[in-house]
Amino acid sequence: MTKLEQKLKPAIRRLGIGENGSLVVAVSGGMDSVALLDALVRLRQQGKLAVKLVVAHLNHRLRGEESDGDEAFVRSLATELELDCLTEQIAVAEIALQEKQNLEAVARRLRYEFLARTAEKVGATFVCTAHTLDDQAETVLMRLLRGAGAEGLAGIQPVRPLCQYVTLIRPLLAVTREEVAAHCDQYQLEFRHDSSNDSTFFTRNRIRQELLPLLKSFNPRVAQTLARLANLLADDEGFLQSTTTEALAETRQGKGLSIKRLMMLHVAIRRRLLRMWIKEVRGGLQRIEAVHLAAIERLIVAGKSGRIIELPGGWQVRRKSGVLELAQAETRADYAENAVEDSAD
Repeated sequence: MTKLEQKLKPAIRRLGIGENGSLVVAVSGGMDSVALLDALVRLRQQGKLAVKLVVAHLNHRLRGEESDGDEAFVRSLATELELDCLTEQIAVAEIALQEKQNLEAVARRLRYEFLARTAEKVGATFVCTAHTLDDQAETVLMRLLRGAGAEGLAGIQPVRPLCQYVTLIRPLLAVTREEVAAHCDQYQLEFRHDSSNDSTFFTRNRIRQELLPLLKSFNPRVAQTLARLANLLADDEGFLQSTTTEALAETRQGKGLSIKRLMMLHVAIRRRLLRMWIKEVRGGLQRIEAVHLAAIERLIVAGKSGRIIELPGGWQVRRKSGVLELAQAETRADYAENAVEDSAD
């Protein structure tokens, strides 16, 4: 039994997968997802996993024939293992261009939407991905370089809701990429290589190929150290999230937030509350950066009514009669009319 298998069994139990129903396994065709699928199949064969396994693969159409080859490989693998396989093709680059959004972010969003659709189609309550401890370390470093706070540095979560009735689980977060490779070697598993992972154009690839090897010269177990940091921050984040949710409920005033109550909060809770509120009203935090939150902070502490903070995507935060409001941008005429009415708090 490989180290991957030894770590997978307790992770599956801990993540709460039931003994009935279906488990959707996201399989790109790469080493990590092929190893995960193989280990899950072995658990089923040993009678230690009762759920039906369903393979899901999204062809992002980013690498032409190579992407098509990945899809064909996954279909063939599923057939060999006698598993159902659901695939889709989505022109991710075209959608990213239309939406004027980051390619990686759009690909990620579309991939999880596909996995949610697949789970609902087959009646599965769990979707499983093959993120590893090394992926966790890379994520923490990438977010650190972008100036993320504790929430971002908590990294990849082992369990999170994917949609209303589906939970996303990542049972390999304690497994290193080296252990994944050893599993593939022991069982002589074939897998596909994504050539885009060789390019240093993407930040994650540069971190994997350049930064992590350098950090390992200082600490050979730096990946484990970063993963442990993420786990500790995730615990803290859980408590702070609960506290912030309560504070948000108490701070609501009409369709906005009470300036007076916001001023009474500790800055750490207030900052989290603003992020939670923006995400709720706007539908996400895409392109919201520290500079935007700092501007809103200044508006709360020293701003006057009628002042506006512009947010990406055509959204505006306005202080109006003692209330902080968030809405999509108005026309200049609408704003001029309202500004006259809101000259003082």
